[in-house]
This record gives sequence, structure tokens and C-alpha cells, in this order.
Amino acid sequence: MDSYCEYIVKKKNGGREMGLRALIIVAAVALFVIFVMLGFVIPNFSMITTLLAVGALYGGYILITNMNVEYEYIVTNGEMDIDKIIAKRRRKRLLTVNARTFERFGTFKESDHASENYANRIYACTSPQDPGCYYAVLNHQTMGQVLLVFSPNDKVLEHLKAYIPKQVGGNALYGNRPHGN
Repeated sequence: MDSYCEYIVKKKNGGREMGLRALIIVAAVALFVIFVMLGFVIPNFSMITTLLAVGALYGGYILITNMNVEYEYIVTNGEMDIDKIIAKRRRKRLLTVNARTFERFGTFKESDHASENYANRIYACTSPQDPGCYYAVLNHQTMGQVLLVFSPNDKVLEHLKAYIPKQVGGNALYGNRPHGN
């Protein structure tokens, strides 16, 4: 019998993202004001400056909404697809991996992996500091050795459990699950 589940987590925005949003708003409003003023100074180009002013506001809106990121985990018979959803408009496949290929698996602590040299680090989680994060280390055919950090719920963990090799940490699944997930 096939096993299938999917789960979506929203990336938390920290202080860096909030500061970047504020800078984008200030820049968009400043460009809007500059282009409107240019329209009054150079009346022959008022149509172009009006379009540029509206384009500055629209560009700011697009940049701010592109900072809304979600990650979707789809687990089918031990194979996990991780997609990045940007502003609910675009989807990008980050990784497809079989849980049987995990070399290491467990609860995630940033300090345990700070000195490791991975070819790629994929943070597909709410925040690496959240207590519900798990990690998997694997050798991917195109990306090399990958550190995958993700925030699964109990259902995703249950679907992966049968496929993660016990010797790499498959028996330590529920160690840090926050209540309510």
C-alpha cells in the first residue's frame, strides 16, 4: 500500500527581513516622490515619469511579497519532495530525496553543524532556531553532500519513519516535537 502525505510550513521572518522590508518601502516611496517631482519639472516627460513612479511602487510591492516564503514537504513511499513556494505565486523544487539515502538524521542544533563542510545547506524550515527542526545529511547525485534542515509535523515523520535507516537515527524521531504539532 502506498503512503502519501504533504505538509506546508511558513518561514518566519526575523529582524533582518523586517529591516529589509522597511528599506524597500522607503526606497519605493522615495522613488515615487522623485519621479512625480520630475514630472512637474519636465512636463514633456510627465507620462513617462508617472509610469516610472507607479512602477516604483509596484516593484516595491513585488519585492516585499516575494519575501513571503513557504516550504511544502510531499512524502510518497519514503521519497520526499521539498518545494519552495514564493508569495503563493511561484513554486521551485529544492530537493527530491529518498529517506533510505540519509546518512545521518536527528533533531537539529546549529552548533552541531557549524564546523561541518557540506557542499550545500538547505534550510527548508520555519527557522533554524525552532525546537521542531530536524536535519538529514545525504549525498545527492547532483548537489554532493547536503545538509537538509526541515520542520516536519508528526504525520510527515511517521511516513518517513519506516524508510530512514535505524543506524543513522531513524529511531530518534520524536525527541523534540513541540506540543500541538
